[in-house]
Amino acid sequence: MTDEANAEPRQDGTGWQPEPYVLPRITAVDKLADALFGKGLSEEAAESLARAAVQPEDMRRKLADVNNLRVQGGTIHIVETRLWSAAVVPHPANPREYGRRSYALGGASAALRILPMPEPAPGGGPELQIRVPHPNDLAHRLDDAKARLVKENPLDNDIAAEGVLQPLMVVPMMVCYDNSPNRPPTLLITADGSSRISAVHQLLGYRPSLLAYELADNTRKFRQEINRWIRLVQKQGWDSLSAADQGKLRALTVPARVVVGFVPDARAGVRFHTAVRNFIGLTHIRPPRPYASAVESEAKGDAVLDSLAEPTRSRNARITSQEKRWFAGVITEQEAAEEGFSPHQDVRAAEIIRTVLGGGTGTARRVNEGIRSLTAQQRPKREDRVDIAVELILRPVRTAKNDVPPYVRPRRAVLQRAYRLPEIEELPADALLEGAPDGGRSLEELRDAALKEAAEGLGAGGRLGVAQTELAVKATFYMVTADTMALQTEGSGAARAEDSRSAVGVLRAMLSRQRGVIQAYEVVRAGRLGRPLHEVDEDGAPIYTDGGGYRELTDALVRHTYNGEALTEAVVGLPAARAHWATVTKSVDNLRQAVSAMKSVPAYEGGGSLIKREGWDPPEIEKARRYLDKVSRTLADWADWYNAQNDEERQSADVDAMDALDV
Repeated sequence: MTDEANAEPRQDGTGWQPEPYVLPRITAVDKLADALFGKGLSEEAAESLARAAVQPEDMRRKLADVNNLRVQGGTIHIVETRLWSAAVVPHPANPREYGRRSYALGGASAALRILPMPEPAPGGGPELQIRVPHPNDLAHRLDDAKARLVKENPLDNDIAAEGVLQPLMVVPMMVCYDNSPNRPPTLLITADGSSRISAVHQLLGYRPSLLAYELADNTRKFRQEINRWIRLVQKQGWDSLSAADQGKLRALTVPARVVVGFVPDARAGVRFHTAVRNFIGLTHIRPPRPYASAVESEAKGDAVLDSLAEPTRSRNARITSQEKRWFAGVITEQEAAEEGFSPHQDVRAAEIIRTVLGGGTGTARRVNEGIRSLTAQQRPKREDRVDIAVELILRPVRTAKNDVPPYVRPRRAVLQRAYRLPEIEELPADALLEGAPDGGRSLEELRDAALKEAAEGLGAGGRLGVAQTELAVKATFYMVTADTMALQTEGSGAARAEDSRSAVGVLRAMLSRQRGVIQAYEVVRAGRLGRPLHEVDEDGAPIYTDGGGYRELTDALVRHTYNGEALTEAVVGLPAARAHWATVTKSVDNLRQAVSAMKSVPAYEGGGSLIKREGWDPPEIEKARRYLDKVSRTLADWADWYNAQNDEERQSADVDAMDALDV
């Protein structure tokens, strides 16, 4: 079997025809395994790679003259060869899925929870190790990764015609279990190329979980599977095969860059798993194939947490391994509580803000090191660090809200702007004033400290104090993540023309006044209790509507209250109409979110949309559509009246102008 470059294409133009496959001799496989073991790979990894090689003799010869691939922090040694597709599985923690992951801290079930990122395997060789609770966790993750990748990056038609053209980066990975008597397998995963191998498995009808647990450690079954396809060609001949079988034969092997060694730079001290991630970052996070912006920030977030958690020669680790997992959102609420972390989401948000953005230039350097390790971006901006912090903060929120874009996107945008508050850089680098694991002040003491700062004039036309800033960070979290956002990027709708202040400007105005500090405190209290946000007066007492209910805290109300004007409940005229219009637009937005959320309900855990599969009762749909049509016609009438009124005013103005000319 030869590389695709040496294979002759079909003369009739129907696709690539590989040269006949030959099942390798066992002695050749054993000799390659011995040679790989001599290169520093573990016995298990050497056996897995040798079994996977299409031409073990050729791969063994190439070991004498490996290719060097430079990445940030070191040099990876690779051998270019072909591997049997059944021996390779997608990366179980593939970064392409950032932005759609379900995090434990957000309430994800065990079946949907992401796995931790692989670490270097013990022994110092070019291998990774991943620890999972049980074989079922990895099996589910591998199959889920394949399903998502096939759906989001479909390549099977192209591969069926031409095979895999670009080589995959393949790395051995040892699997360890927290609780299982099973012997842990050593898998060959794609550090780069998970979409390609997933498309190959789709063509061949392979489930990655079965490859990992039925073929990875069973040489006899593995060779039987390969030989099944070889005999098919031998029996029928290529031209007699169906188009579907020809497509499968083209996918039976894949070109690969197999990692067989790693040498870190003398001064960098980079570990193997970081070098592999650096390669992924240089391949995907930066051009030519960048991920989406939110995905990029999430990937950078993990790199930053790694940088903060690892000590250097001159500095201790900035965060503990437990804090790293808490910030990453990969532990449950119960596990977080057992580690002594606060159960309140605003405290976690503030801790992430303090850790990633506070502490001055020292913290900025550490964070920038993490960003550069993934992207080679030489001068990350403060906005980059803010975006990373926001994505880490939103991980459990996105999971709890099923990652509904209409909910997540506007809140991401507001948090990114609000947390650019310059005063955040002056937050203490060692601990929060309130909510720290080892004690600290109470929320009431934080409020009182912020009131004192406001009384001293901090924030009035200048910068907020430390307590005001911390309270602002915590209140912002709940104001933005509330169902009705109490803080937006700029004034929304008609209010935008009257108040175009940024979120930072609104926060400063709010926290510089006694009533604003009290309001921020009540926001945090209500948020921690899971209650709706409502307006309070100078003493913290609720303000009621004419109907006797709490007055809901909205962006328009916050902007109006903290702009030097008294807010009264309008009942006549344009102000009253605008207030009702705000209710209309809010109801429309709620309806859109409800429809989107209903559409995303799975038919079963881990399954596709129930609505797409079964639809909904037509009489109920018809009834809802009649109401919506009636409302739509009413709104259209309003627009016609507006246009007619404006036309009359324009005509009247034109007549007046002509009369003036006649005079």
